[in-house]
Amino acid sequence: MQVLIVDDDIATADAIETSIDWESLGIRQVWTAYNISRAKQILEAEEIDVIISDIEMPMGDGLELLEWYREKQMDGEFLFLTCHENFHYAASALKMHVAEYLTKPFDIETMEQTLRKVLYNLEKRRQIQQKSEYGEWVMKNRRQVQIGFWQRLFEGKIGPEQVEKEMKGRHVNLDPSKTYRLVLSRITEQDFSGREMEPNLYEFILENIHSEILCGTPENDRVICQRQGAYLLIAAVCDEETEEILLEKCNALITSGSTYGKAVITCCVGNSCKIQELYDTFIRNRKLLTENVGYYGKAFAESQVTVHHEESASVLEMETMDNFLNERNKNQFLNYLKRKLNEKMQDKSLTDQVLRRVKQEIDQAVYAYLAKCGVQASSLLSDATSAAMEEKASLSVIDMMRYVNYLLEKSFSYIDEVQKSATIIDEINAYIQAHYKEEIGRNEIAAAFYLAPEYLARMYKKKTGVFLKDYINEYRMEQAKALLRNGQMRVSDVAAEVGYDNFSYFSTLFKRYTGKTPNEYRKK
Repeated sequence: MQVLIVDDDIATADAIETSIDWESLGIRQVWTAYNISRAKQILEAEEIDVIISDIEMPMGDGLELLEWYREKQMDGEFLFLTCHENFHYAASALKMHVAEYLTKPFDIETMEQTLRKVLYNLEKRRQIQQKSEYGEWVMKNRRQVQIGFWQRLFEGKIGPEQVEKEMKGRHVNLDPSKTYRLVLSRITEQDFSGREMEPNLYEFILENIHSEILCGTPENDRVICQRQGAYLLIAAVCDEETEEILLEKCNALITSGSTYGKAVITCCVGNSCKIQELYDTFIRNRKLLTENVGYYGKAFAESQVTVHHEESASVLEMETMDNFLNERNKNQFLNYLKRKLNEKMQDKSLTDQVLRRVKQEIDQAVYAYLAKCGVQASSLLSDATSAAMEEKASLSVIDMMRYVNYLLEKSFSYIDEVQKSATIIDEINAYIQAHYKEEIGRNEIAAAFYLAPEYLARMYKKKTGVFLKDYINEYRMEQAKALLRNGQMRVSDVAAEVGYDNFSYFSTLFKRYTGKTPNEYRKK
């Protein structure tokens, strides 16, 4: 805390400053001012807690300073000193809430005790004010305070032993001795096409729908939303009800979810548990939602899920996939995949691990097929759309079918384009003509067309009768001849302009293709 002493009598101000044991009172800084003007400067620059001021001063009295101080709504206490017990002064001072009123000459012990009382009352008043302001804020923001509890709980920041204390502090009016059920929803396939909606607004709408359907009130204080990569996770703490009732509510929730952003909602109804056990239930059910892709877009209860031990056997037959790929029969490939996945769904063994294994098997077959056709799969499928489709492939059967359909469609279409030799050769030549000034060869051109370099060079020679490298050099020589005929550019600059950073090598090549050196060609 800080104290300001205001007195036009310098000796009195210095005596107060040096006589009082400020450290024992908890005062870290003492300021002095010998007139009202200087006192105002200090008060505006520093956070002063107590002002000890003389009343009668020639350049403005203490009452004037107190009135100015109250108008500025500064938070501190005044202790007045005066040589006379003037009722007018005392009445005016009390009206403006002065803390104490002492007469001169002051007694050190009396002043210390008075200051101790003033400082104690000031600290007590501030504490009451803080509690009152916090209590008022809590009442106005009760829902946010309660939501904050659930957010911290489901983030694992509140241990079981801290739950009751946190609930009491945040005014969460639930009985920690009773049991509740957690309903966990996974929201995917959000589609905002045709409507403008901020993500925060979308999440707010989904939270309120969950609260209204599952908890019976649109005023949400038990539902929180977490974003988990490509999907949303919504946790709702419901009163103890049977699985059947909550599953019915979840089905209504799934139906209503399609209205807002065409959301696909998958729900898991947890086993009964106390609030202290909710975090463990949350972690367990989140894993169930991730693993049991067979329930995608449906509602299921934790008690209905059968735990399957992971199998190492292949799901798909490589030879069957190879036959469909060689025949370019996309429909039969997709029907075969659908049949295999349905078998896993029927025996309740379809998990996210199974879908990931299926994706690996399909990728292996398709990549091998593309390599046989001379196409570099890693380049062909490196675009943002391919990456997004691949990331979602293991979320559900629907996402897997979409991914494989996209993969086959893109692969077969590109191979068709490559095998139309006239088209691909024209495109390669056009690429060379656009980039001949750069450092290009078969590796750079192959990367641009998603082809293996060896396959590209072999195909180009077979279809044109010319080696790829020779075509590049021939085209560059034609451009060099045109520049030399123009006569405005130095020969060394011509070499750089057509893609050769080595002038000597350029001259050798130019003579090989034209029978003359660059200078001889220009003179002719």
